[in-house]
Amino acid sequence: MAIISGIGGSITGAAYIATVRNWSLTIGGEALETTDMIPDGGYRTRIGGLKTVSGSYSAWVDTSIFNTIDNDLGAIVTAVFKLTGTAAITQDIIITDVSVTANTDSAVEVEFTFEGTGAPAIANG
Repeated sequence: MAIISGIGGSITGAAYIATVRNWSLTIGGEALETTDMIPDGGYRTRIGGLKTVSGSYSAWVDTSIFNTIDNDLGAIVTAVFKLTGTAAITQDIIITDVSVTANTDSAVEVEFTFEGTGAPAIANG
């Protein structure tokens, strides 16, 4: 077993990727309730439902392309979330929010929040 480092990771295909500093991707699943009027021993019962993909990524603001931060808002783009080596997750995403944060003690940052559409393709490193 090898441990994967985030150093050298990147994103390609999505908006404003030149200065990405971190990203997060979550794959989740629904638990649908099936409890009837007389629950088994007082416990809820559930079945598996749909799966979801969501996440975000942050980048340093680059003044030369700042006016493009909303270009992919609402559009479906194919993003490749790379780790060190060849490990990667490829996912069609829809950018749902763009947030700019300015602090006195750090560089200005822009954060993109997204929802996935379809299944991710996950490649080992």
